[in-house]
Amino acid sequence: MNTEFFIARKLMKSDPSESRLSKPIVVISLASIIIGIAIMIVSISIVTGFQDGIRDKVIGFGSHIQVTHFYDNSSMESSPLLIDQEFYPRIIEDEEEVKHIQVYAYKPAILQSKRDSVEFEMQDSSVFESSQDILGVLYKGIDKDFDWDFFSSKMIDGRTINFDSANSEIVISQYIADKMGYQVGDEVNSFFIMDNGPKKRNFEVVGIYNTGFEEFDKKLILTQIQQIQKLNNWGVQTFLTVDKDTCIDNKFVLKAVSKGGSGFYKYQWSNSDYYADQDYFLVDGSISEEIYVISTDFERNYLGNGVEELSVPDTASVKILANQKCECNESTLANNPINFVSAEQIEMPFGTLNIINGKGTSHLYAGGFEITLKNWESLDKMDEIIDLNIPGELTTKKITDMHKNIFAWLDFLDINILIIITLLLIVALINMITSLLVMILDKSNMIGVLKALGASNKSIRKIFLLNSIFLLSRGLLWGNLLGLSIIALQYFTGFISLNPEVYYLDTVPVNFDWFNILMINLITIVVCRLTLAIPSLLIKRIDPIKAIRFD
Repeated sequence: MNTEFFIARKLMKSDPSESRLSKPIVVISLASIIIGIAIMIVSISIVTGFQDGIRDKVIGFGSHIQVTHFYDNSSMESSPLLIDQEFYPRIIEDEEEVKHIQVYAYKPAILQSKRDSVEFEMQDSSVFESSQDILGVLYKGIDKDFDWDFFSSKMIDGRTINFDSANSEIVISQYIADKMGYQVGDEVNSFFIMDNGPKKRNFEVVGIYNTGFEEFDKKLILTQIQQIQKLNNWGVQTFLTVDKDTCIDNKFVLKAVSKGGSGFYKYQWSNSDYYADQDYFLVDGSISEEIYVISTDFERNYLGNGVEELSVPDTASVKILANQKCECNESTLANNPINFVSAEQIEMPFGTLNIINGKGTSHLYAGGFEITLKNWESLDKMDEIIDLNIPGELTTKKITDMHKNIFAWLDFLDINILIIITLLLIVALINMITSLLVMILDKSNMIGVLKALGASNKSIRKIFLLNSIFLLSRGLLWGNLLGLSIIALQYFTGFISLNPEVYYLDTVPVNFDWFNILMINLITIVVCRLTLAIPSLLIKRIDPIKAIRFD
């Protein structure tokens, strides 16, 4: 066995009664190392757990990367873009780091509660019952490709949205449910601000979630994306009807009506090869035929002309079944008025019109795409890759850019943990240095004897450094056990709670980050080993004759 190692072990196992001076100092040093290591492990576990917890919740609400229209500057109101994109959903197969992609759309609204009802007059003079308790919310439209992993674990009542249901279903937060007095199965009245005034829509509450992240829980409501597509007037929808009071050149007037889009429409009838402003078609009362019309909206220039087609066109058609010849005139319309059986069937003086109205093209649009990645560390890299592989009119938004304040706050926690670790290391070093100095002074007689026997200063320094390493190792062992025990207790019981209004989490999060725990131990060992070499130089100044005589 190595001589220095043997003597160092004997010093560690020496009887406490043999030295009234060094033993208390050694115990204090050992305690400081244990407490310091435990605090450092718990601190970095809480900070990284807190960062992961907040980050996972923010990503759960909005994914890692969003692909939106280049000119979409508002997170409260989505600008439309076509769902039919080359990268959707193929990007999952093309990029290994991409975990999921889904469509979404936003629409702000005012939610009214079930309590304290009042009445107010709408723009069209109709009277609606409103409430003194109102709340500004943000509807998020989602589709069948929505990843429910995050919200499913947060559901406290009801179920998720059924996209095959004809009803307008929503999932609200517990905060909204408690504040506005709603429960699963209730009907919710929402008012959406449109160009022509507020528009009321009714929704059915099918589920309630609670994430504990009140910044989002206070406003976010999930619903079918079809609701947002229609409310935002994306795309166009084409209808056909008949002007019941007008005749042109003794012919009946088949009229096209379009909705949605910019409001500036052009039409292409079955007898034409181009779009024009004419929104009607003259029907001969003696001809059985099928007529269709294609319409879409255009962007106006400063002259008021349509210069660019905006939306995907929509088509409506009519099958004319004429059973007798009939000219259109005032007498005909008076004696044999047009009968509107339904929106799809009109009885004319000469026969029947069977109409197939357009289904609209709003379902072809979304507010954007949400892309979830497999690893947080690949965020910046994948943002660049995705941005290079999407059309020029689209752009990407990282979650860190959309919520800068939250992530700046999380990054600031790294500085806090660095300060804590530095201070604890300094305290541990001071105690270790003090312990070594006291031990050297206490064992000065032994040092004198060893020198008299021919031991070198280097050999004696090694003895005391090994003794300090033994002390440090013992402190690291118990410090790690204490720190990991506290982390495990919090992880499995969550006995330390938090105020979610302040911290966005209801319990103190912990993270078993083995890499950081290993780094704490390595840094502590290296720093202490290098620093302890300085006080050990005192051994050179001890004169063996004086040391032995001093005894």
